[in-house]
Amino acid sequence: MSVTDFNAAKKWSQVPKDIQKNITSNVFCGRCGGVTTIVDYNIKDDNMGIILKGKCINCDKGVARFVED
Repeated sequence: MSVTDFNAAKKWSQVPKDIQKNITSNVFCGRCGGVTTIVDYNIKDDNMGIILKGKCINCDKGVARFVED
């Protein structure tokens, strides 16, 4: 995980570790056509929550996951 947004990092740190793991391992990949794990992700703040942007663990395609506040 790379942090470029301190506000997003604060929000993400408030999510329990077990829930973080569930979120990062439940991301849709358009290339693989199913659920995957996001790796090498950045977190960005959004007015409705945070956005995780990274890569699919299987095919290295860019994937993202929105996490509501």
